[in-house]
Amino acid sequence: MNVGLITIGNELLSGFTTDTNSTWIGQSVLEVGAEITWHVTIGDQYNHITAALDQVPEDIKVVLMTGGLGPTHDDITQKTLFKYFDVQPVFDEDYWNILNARMVKRARVMPEINKNQAIRPNKGSVIPNNSGSARGLHLNNDRMDVLAMPGVHREMKDMMSNTIIPWILDKTKSKIYVRTLRTTGAMESVLAEKLVDVTDNTGPVTVAFLPQFTGVDIRLTCSKKNSLIEIEEKIRDRVDKYIYATGIVNLEETVGDMLVKCGYTISIAESCTGGLLGHRFTNVPGSSTYYLGGVVSYSNDMKMKTLGVQENTLQEFGAVSKQTATEMAQGVRDLFGSDLAIAVTGIAGPGGGTAEKPVGLVYITLVHNDTVWAKEFKFFTDRKLNKQLSSQVALNMVRIHLLNG
Repeated sequence: MNVGLITIGNELLSGFTTDTNSTWIGQSVLEVGAEITWHVTIGDQYNHITAALDQVPEDIKVVLMTGGLGPTHDDITQKTLFKYFDVQPVFDEDYWNILNARMVKRARVMPEINKNQAIRPNKGSVIPNNSGSARGLHLNNDRMDVLAMPGVHREMKDMMSNTIIPWILDKTKSKIYVRTLRTTGAMESVLAEKLVDVTDNTGPVTVAFLPQFTGVDIRLTCSKKNSLIEIEEKIRDRVDKYIYATGIVNLEETVGDMLVKCGYTISIAESCTGGLLGHRFTNVPGSSTYYLGGVVSYSNDMKMKTLGVQENTLQEFGAVSKQTATEMAQGVRDLFGSDLAIAVTGIAGPGGGTAEKPVGLVYITLVHNDTVWAKEFKFFTDRKLNKQLSSQVALNMVRIHLLNG
């Protein structure tokens, strides 16, 4: 099934907001055998929305839309779609009462401006929103089905997961099987070299390498499930140690599952990552069962007072060293009483480097029982990129340790 996507928002066009919705939607529909084959981003204007709908290619019968369903004056998607599909607005008193009841529980009053979120069409249907107040819309004519969602990421995901993806799956006539193998720890060229004889003879299976700076996704698509499984097995035979998940699962989710299965707890000590590693751990629901806490020890004084790093270690080897990273890891493990601990220290940049210790130099140490695993890495000169890479490598070190344990 070919699917169109229209993302609406002046903030997207201006660059003030990063469009994470499109990536998530594209990956999600692929997993059920559909594909985004046409995508436009437009502003919050009536004529832009109608023009986009008029220009949907003929081979696309389903259009997903995000943005413009809020309560403010520039949220015009609902009114525009009603006019385009020639439907009439109906005030849904029952839903308005539900919204008000939610506000009462929070000791707040629902503003009158939110009344447009209780409007439903007299034809078509609304899409439930379990994460917010603005319901989605499902409208159609002889030409196409349009499913409109809010631009808020979590609300979009809720509607996609609970309503739209099942609907697309039900409508997909020719089933396309998709498998995404998520890897980290190896560049695209390394994976391609290891898999060259496999990818040269995949038969009906299409294999695509989708690189990101934190890893490479290997996407397999085929109309024959058995053929796809056969190629996946061959790929896993060669590069299984780099594969941490399938689908759209993140590395922190995989690591969390592994910690739960092993019955281990973990704590972290961070310097150059500034709390990013803890942020990624705690992004996972239920992480409190294994993540005990962390310390962002940015200064040497904090390293000594909170984590017990020895002053002579800092003087002799410096804050960015294997020795300091190891004492940070041991200190945070003792502080929280966790089974595992991991520490990160480095020079994120763009300044602060020397000839001996350049920008991008990072040390990461993992400790578990008598195991002390300390590694040196040399990344890039971009600060944010180095922080992201450091957190990715640290998570992967935990994954590898648990795999080998």
